[in-house]
Amino acid sequence: MKTMPSPDNLLAFDALARAGSFTAAADLLDCHKSLISARVKQLERELGATLVLRSTRKVALTEAGERLRPHAAQLRETVARARMAVDETQSDLEGPLTVSTTSSLAQYVLGPVLSALADLHPALQLSLQVNNRLQDPMADVLDFCLRSARSHKVHDESLVARLAGYASENLYASPDYLARHPPIRQPADLARHRLLVMESEQRDGLLLRQGERLLRQAVAAQLYLDHYPLRAELALAGAGITLLADYTVQRHLQRGELAPVLPDWHCDYWPIYLVHPFRTPLTRKYQTFIDFVLPRVTAALPSHRADQAGRASITR
Repeated sequence: MKTMPSPDNLLAFDALARAGSFTAAADLLDCHKSLISARVKQLERELGATLVLRSTRKVALTEAGERLRPHAAQLRETVARARMAVDETQSDLEGPLTVSTTSSLAQYVLGPVLSALADLHPALQLSLQVNNRLQDPMADVLDFCLRSARSHKVHDESLVARLAGYASENLYASPDYLARHPPIRQPADLARHRLLVMESEQRDGLLLRQGERLLRQAVAAQLYLDHYPLRAELALAGAGITLLADYTVQRHLQRGELAPVLPDWHCDYWPIYLVHPFRTPLTRKYQTFIDFVLPRVTAALPSHRADQAGRASITR
């Protein structure tokens, strides 16, 4: 009569199936490889079947082993969820949590949200890193990144990307600047104005969209800027026309400090993701951060269209 397989033996088999060798499986479970070997042999006796084919270098799963593999993995996930459920009742939200984003998203979107989170959970040690280069949460040892995905893709399969919403980039200037310069009724009129743009935008011309129509408009720039907060400050001072993401200009539009230029033409449109390393199950600290931050970031993005219904999607 076959006996009920031991959970410890199933977890040892799961580690062996994932790691591919007894030594690597022992490293996963932080034990000696002889213990892995003994538990797998005992599991084979319990089930009355050969589960692995052993060689000097590696192991291979038999047909029975392959059929058992997903069930052993499910047990591991169940045990992990059970452990976390118990941990949640015994621990508070505390300790370090590091987040990275761009200067504009930090200033206009994420900074205020993190401040509110810190007020709600004072034991959290929140660290916001501001960096305009694309950062890898794994390589840079970050818990989360709020990432502008201008390529509209998140490529790394080791990451989870939760769609927060969308940003659009358009032309703005101060009413004072517009009153002192020739009117702008069509894209060609931009050639007579001072633009505050990146060098690539000046060199290649501004890509403008109106419905399905696309055009490259040559512009003249005296000052090249790839920093949204500085662009906004100079535009507010009447220094010229600039490109700004919609989430950076809402309060300035409401106060009448900035006005849209060629409002029927748009420059760029891209998704924004909350990105973090793939982990299952999520810790309570991670899940609390996501539940608090994601809807507030979505609400702060004027062009948010997450799933067309306000729900954030997940990609891996």
